[in-house]
Amino acid sequence: MEELQKLKVKKSNGEEKEAEVLLCFQLEKTGKKYILYTFNEIDGKDMETIHASILNENKNGYQLDKIPEDEWKEVKEVMREIIRNEE
Repeated sequence: MEELQKLKVKKSNGEEKEAEVLLCFQLEKTGKKYILYTFNEIDGKDMETIHASILNENKNGYQLDKIPEDEWKEVKEVMREIIRNEE
């Protein structure tokens, strides 16, 4: 079985949490890299919560940035495609 990638995420309050990386991809339209990850949290509908961010490389490693509203449509479409392929 393939080992899953882990990611340490430092939140704005300084707390570090380990996340499981689900997917990294680049959108041709924006030229940006995106990352989908989870802390294995379950919501009220018994579904796993998935987080999405822009993945920017810097001198200290990587920085996760908020996805602007106008880019969400394309990112959500990638997420929907993943779900369709898993069913």
